[in-house]
Amino acid sequence: MAEDKSKKKEKPLEESLNDLDPRVVKQVENAEKSIDKNPSYAVDVCTNILSHHPSCAAVRRVLHEAQRRKFGKGNPITVLIAKINGFVFAKKAEKLVAQGKASEVLSEGEKLLSACPINTKALKAMAEAAKSLGYTATAQELYASIAQSEPSNVKVLAELAKIYIQNKQADDAMNVCKLAMKTAPNDNDIQALFKEATVLKTIDLSTKDGGEIVKDTKNVAEMEQESRLVNDKETLEKNVVRLTEEISKDVENINLYRELATNLRQLERYGEAVEMVKKARSLPMGAGDTSLEKLEHDLIVSYKEQQLAALEEKLAADPENADLKASVEASKAEIRGYKLESARAMVERYPNDYNYKFVLGNLLFEEGRIDEAIGQFQLSQRNPKVRQQSLLSLGKAFIAGKKYDMAVDQLLTAKKESLQMNDARKEIIYTLANAYEQMGEEEKAIEQYKDIYKSDIGYRDVSDKINAFYERKAQQK
Repeated sequence: MAEDKSKKKEKPLEESLNDLDPRVVKQVENAEKSIDKNPSYAVDVCTNILSHHPSCAAVRRVLHEAQRRKFGKGNPITVLIAKINGFVFAKKAEKLVAQGKASEVLSEGEKLLSACPINTKALKAMAEAAKSLGYTATAQELYASIAQSEPSNVKVLAELAKIYIQNKQADDAMNVCKLAMKTAPNDNDIQALFKEATVLKTIDLSTKDGGEIVKDTKNVAEMEQESRLVNDKETLEKNVVRLTEEISKDVENINLYRELATNLRQLERYGEAVEMVKKARSLPMGAGDTSLEKLEHDLIVSYKEQQLAALEEKLAADPENADLKASVEASKAEIRGYKLESARAMVERYPNDYNYKFVLGNLLFEEGRIDEAIGQFQLSQRNPKVRQQSLLSLGKAFIAGKKYDMAVDQLLTAKKESLQMNDARKEIIYTLANAYEQMGEEEKAIEQYKDIYKSDIGYRDVSDKINAFYERKAQQK
């Protein structure tokens, strides 16, 4: 009986487009293409698909876009009726969620949205229902729809930022927070969310190449400064003194150690921060705390990188010093080895957390161990939060191994699942075009570059590639 109960409590997984039958995916693509000319068709198609696949956020996004296009500006009477119906529905939805009938909230809510897609009460009730089901991508889509109608609603923007952070979409979270700051520049909750997003952004950068890390880290620092989110050194040092005194009186409180480590981290006193986290993890309450384990790993990496930076500074002042050169290379190797060893340990300790496999895959890829990296990316794509990134990394790994046709397969799948033309989708398309180029398929490559060119002419060297192509065409005539 106990086993049956645990099964009932298990949250269903969300479906991505890739999980659907290819024929259904084609229907979604056709529906999206028809939004401008025939939104009613798109609404009918997506509504039917959602009745069978209610957890697929990508389908729901296309449906809502079609609903808004069909609704147009609407009329005041329709909007007023929608508000009333939405208020009644929200009350009913709370009871349905409490009864474990959150799926009914989603299906009934869509009926209200078909009459008025800007029914924010219905959208919010649906978003909360989606969260209760574990449908984080669906909740994100619903809150994004509310924000589209109420761009000055700080509470809605805060909820959307939280979900973006949960889904590890740092850039989107920061953009939403900056939008909220225009309305409420001194809102502490929004500032805290922005800070959390910038930290996430910095962590994400560890999977990129060195040049991108330097550039993007500077951007993060600039945004923090603009938003006045960086604590001044004097305040942080006072916090360290205060927290040290509090710990001496309450040595079992792991939250005090955690807070002290955070302040020391901001002061770049990484060695001391590591010691605080180790002490916290030695306590009974901290032994199984995975967040402390992750914090300790990040701090050790920061400490080692700080030591490397000091060596590199010395080498810059004495570039012919052979001993310093050797020390710098040894330090770099030590950091790479530590990251790799830690990532392997996390994969072994948490075999069902596919995010750790993604991290390990990236580190293996950086080391040139292509086949091992591919194995990790093939597993990590099971995690919806890193699926697109895993498919992209798979594509890059296959390109590195000169298996261009296999790279194209992975990247086409990633492109299908990435429906919004953001930086992530642009990188997928750019990498896909590169794979076609490596295969000698110039026409196919240019078609992909054109997709980016139409929305962002300044992305990387896309403009140069498009112009060069047309110049060659002109010369051939």
